[in-house]
Amino acid sequence: MKSSKILLILLTVTFFMSGCVKEDDIRSRDRDRGPRSGGIESSTPDFVSADDIDAQMSSFLDATNTQLASEGKDYRAVMVEYQTIAQGSEEAGRTVFFSNVGNKQLGFDFVPFDARRGGWSGPVTGSDDDIIYSVDQVDATSNNGVPGAQTTAAIDQAMSTWDAANCSDLPIAKGSDFGLDLGVVADIFGLGGSPFITADLMHAGWGDINFVGNVIAATFTFGFTDINGNFTDIDNNGQLDCAFREIYYDPNWAWAINPNNNDIDIETVALHEAGHGLSQGHFGKLHRTDSNGKFHFSPRAVMNAGYTGVQQGLAGTDNSGHCSLWGNWPQN
Repeated sequence: MKSSKILLILLTVTFFMSGCVKEDDIRSRDRDRGPRSGGIESSTPDFVSADDIDAQMSSFLDATNTQLASEGKDYRAVMVEYQTIAQGSEEAGRTVFFSNVGNKQLGFDFVPFDARRGGWSGPVTGSDDDIIYSVDQVDATSNNGVPGAQTTAAIDQAMSTWDAANCSDLPIAKGSDFGLDLGVVADIFGLGGSPFITADLMHAGWGDINFVGNVIAATFTFGFTDINGNFTDIDNNGQLDCAFREIYYDPNWAWAINPNNNDIDIETVALHEAGHGLSQGHFGKLHRTDSNGKFHFSPRAVMNAGYTGVQQGLAGTDNSGHCSLWGNWPQN
């Protein structure tokens, strides 16, 4: 374990020295800049390009997988999907893949009754296979003071919205966080978190990772691998096998419950990130109206890549995507 930790440190230093990721790109929780306005039309004081954001995300994936491989784990971080404040088409959220993932057109889905998920998911026998989520209570309070009870309630409501989609019998159930600071990626980078997996989808809270630029939240997908480190498709459905996912909320924005100003609505973002947790990708195109300088998506949906205001209900495209993925569960 000591040698693997040294390897991780050397790899991280290499990223910093190479110029791919600046030293302050991966900032610890102790270097909080204070909440930024979530204003859709505002600009952030530390603007970086989409390529800079992608470089940070790639560094997370590469270093995480180096560590997981050294520990002999049977899963790897395969991609990260991030959401931004919608300010321009280049800044809309994107998906960054691990460099060794191979065919980037292949998706990752949970395998029904997958015994490899037995330690943290629903029952691996019987007629149903619940998708389990857990919510970090160590970092549940946002940096700008929204209490943990309120952030957790907003996340629970977002999960209930997906659970209520009437085209699917997918059971979504809440599991215990076991009092842990959740987050495998954060743990590997020494930013909090822990190496323990508590659910198929872990909401890792507001205290661990400060992303660069306009990123407000991100979802990391982990896929199962074989003994040679290749991603698996044990049910031969053309989709690679998802192990678990974890969501991080950037602590440096002004978060709120049902805001009527430019603060960021927690339930809206949790609903979007939970969509990624349930295998949905981004949808829609971002446009700018020249007359007023405002940005909007067409069509507007929860799974748009950029935040444009409060949206706590699923749009038609969100439902369609969910139905196509989960309509036959667990006979996928």
